Amino acid sequence: MKLLLHICCAPCSIACIQSLRAEGIEPTGFWYNPNIHPLTEYRARRDALQSYAAQIGMALEMHDAYGLRPFVRAVAEDMDARCVTCYAARMRETARYARAHGFTHFTSTLFVSPYQDHALLRAAAEQAAAEFGVAFLYRDFRPGFRDGQAQARALALYMQKYCGCVFSEEERYTKRSGAKPAAKPTEKPPAPFTEAEAALARQAAMPLFQAAGLRFDAEQAKADAAPPTAAAQALAAAMERERTGAVGGGDARGGDVRGVAPHPTRGQ
Repeated sequence: MKLLLHICCAPCSIACIQSLRAEGIEPTGFWYNPNIHPLTEYRARRDALQSYAAQIGMALEMHDAYGLRPFVRAVAEDMDARCVTCYAARMRETARYARAHGFTHFTSTLFVSPYQDHALLRAAAEQAAAEFGVAFLYRDFRPGFRDGQAQARALALYMQKYCGCVFSEEERYTKRSGAKPAAKPTEKPPAPFTEAEAALARQAAMPLFQAAGLRFDAEQAKADAAPPTAAAQALAAAMERERTGAVGGGDARGGDVRGVAPHPTRGQ
């Protein structure tokens, strides 16, 4: 098995990587999280992962795309159901990259979090697997969540305070102030009673995820094609300097951090 592990952040990766290695599976990490905002938060999570991957000797592919505008535009029509687009965008790009680069399977550290919508996320991953012709390795990593977080604190890794997007950051503050948080997504597989019913529900939701993923792809393509502003050029130059500075990184245990140009496989 050649496994590509989508990683949302270093703390969430700990239990997942340890669990996979205990099974005899050595994952290659994959950073692709255009939902994370603002830029300072994006960089903090990215840099923490690069450092941790080197510490544990894990190969890491960096798809370093800060996607504020494409993400916001893709979810603008239904911000309360933004998780559908968020899951679809990340799972589809992970599956697309896995297929293009010879991986046999993919999965995600998002499956460790008790705060994610597990059924919705699994449906997104299965849709991506079917669309791009690469196997999805399902693992429920949630039993290891608390231990992984404790290890992250002991290692002094950067620990985020919210899920990732600007809307989840807003919810963090509204919950603190006692205000009513935004509604959760309404378009999701119904609560099943059996595994067979759950599988049918996920299959029925697949067109929803494909549509959401294609919507994000369209917004990303527009952003890629648009003439860059001076601010965008400065940001791209700064991120390119950071990316090239990471190429060839690693440690004596074999860690390898590689840069990936934005959307290298889109359209394939």
